[in-house]
Amino acid sequence: MIERVTRHFGRLVFDRDAIVRAALRAYVETHLEGIARFAFPACDGAMWEGDLQRGAIYNDDGEGNYEVVAWNEAGVVGLAYELGCGPIEQLDLPLDAVTRGPDDVRGAVPGLPAELEPAFVMAVGMLATGEARDDGVVYGEKLAGVGFWLHGDHAGGTLLTFRDRYRAHGAVRLAAWGLLHNGRLLPLSCESYRPRPGWIVTNHNRPEDAPAHAVIDAVVDRRLKGPTEFTPAELETLLLPAPKPERVLAAQRRLQQVGITWPG
Repeated sequence: MIERVTRHFGRLVFDRDAIVRAALRAYVETHLEGIARFAFPACDGAMWEGDLQRGAIYNDDGEGNYEVVAWNEAGVVGLAYELGCGPIEQLDLPLDAVTRGPDDVRGAVPGLPAELEPAFVMAVGMLATGEARDDGVVYGEKLAGVGFWLHGDHAGGTLLTFRDRYRAHGAVRLAAWGLLHNGRLLPLSCESYRPRPGWIVTNHNRPEDAPAHAVIDAVVDRRLKGPTEFTPAELETLLLPAPKPERVLAAQRRLQQVGITWPG
């Protein structure tokens, strides 16, 4: 675990195990949205790769902005992209240096330890690629403009070093992983809400959502120890009345991917 006091986001705390738990929890929230009794899921759209030892989560906002956080036994790597601010614009990657691979975004994680290279490669594998530019050429660069890494009690990346916020588009998406609340990744908000800190939704602790979040916490904690399933009582507390069967089936399939099942 490491702590850093940053100019733009205040005190950030990064912990490998806490991040993995928060990633699993955020993935569960995403796929329960619309059928469960809570609002403001942490992720708008989430995809999962791998497992709790070596894996990654992709989180996007549906508008072209996203982050990928990947982990292995050694630590964590995070990469983020804000629309129009990829490695060419933000990391000064020359057009003739585009590889369509990890080296396109390596500038976002300077000093990356060798032990984190597999996690970095996994994260890069989930990034989008650039499309046709003004010159009509598709360079296909991997799209990320800011990053961080965590290895034991050491950390680095442009998230922790940038001074000019206009040179770190997407940083807020990564900062959220250092601002976990009771083990939960908090949802981001639009700037007009005046959230604190780091554009995070302020009313994420609605009392009416507490029973559902307690169920999610219990299931996630069990899953950290091994595959698990919801109990009938948990589903009764968690689910909205008469949720659409197709939505329930979709949630069942997505959560089965991470070792969480329904009774039967």
